[in-house]
Amino acid sequence: MKDTSSPVFERAGELFGVLSTPTRLRIICALCRGEKNVSYLLNQIEVSQPNMSRHLSVLYRAGVVAKRQSGAQVFYRIAEESVVLVRTTVCSQIK
Repeated sequence: MKDTSSPVFERAGELFGVLSTPTRLRIICALCRGEKNVSYLLNQIEVSQPNMSRHLSVLYRAGVVAKRQSGAQVFYRIAEESVVLVRTTVCSQIK
């Protein structure tokens, strides 16, 4: 019998939880095309600045995105490439 308590299942569950909102999926989609600053993301995804910050914070704490600061601007990029594969696979299967 296989071990169903593997840490892999814990991480997968966490990842699916992080990806469970349309806004976070949109953010990940935008970041698949490269590093972007918060202003760019706000222009691409119609949410308030506090809402965007909250979603980016969740993604950052989960290790899905990384960030760097340049002056007053904060730039985000995909930190865990497996999330791109998950997003692409799931979104391409939904009609």
